[in-house]
Amino acid sequence: PFFILSMNFIQKTLTGLAIAATSVLPVEAMTDSFRDHYNLALAVEEVGIDFIVNAPPCNSKVSTNVYGYYYGPGKQLVVCQTNATNATQVAWTDEDLDTLRHEAHHLVQDCMDGKLDGQLNAVYDDPEMLARTILPSSMIFQIRDGYSDLSAHGQMMELEAFAVAAINDPQEQLRDIQRFCM
Repeated sequence: PFFILSMNFIQKTLTGLAIAATSVLPVEAMTDSFRDHYNLALAVEEVGIDFIVNAPPCNSKVSTNVYGYYYGPGKQLVVCQTNATNATQVAWTDEDLDTLRHEAHHLVQDCMDGKLDGQLNAVYDDPEMLARTILPSSMIFQIRDGYSDLSAHGQMMELEAFAVAAINDPQEQLRDIQRFCM
């Protein structure tokens, strides 16, 4: 079974997310950064998107390099934890939190046209300039190469999401969700 976190999101996720702080801690004992990511995940849920950790596709031999995905039409945001071997949540790594930020940005991109339908639109006026400012050239090349099956627009949406995730400001992303999605 996999975890779909919804109405009782806090009860289902507190244990799994708090492990990332090295031990099970009450919410008030979480680091500020971790609390910000936790609040970002809550905002995803508030928009009506199921936040899923370690869904079955995460463990597929076909998708061994999948860190997560956003699927607007299915109203799902999935994080595949890098250290998970099955559907059970494990301690959250920096990579897992980066994936949450990346996929949360895809949610904001989906909100830009007023519909949650998987049609992504840029949040920034010049996503390419944002990417060039934040990401090393080698990473931009790797992203374009890794997403070569996407249209130029799709590649631009990926570059913007990678750049926003690299900025590592979940509070700003939370504000974006509130501004554009609620």
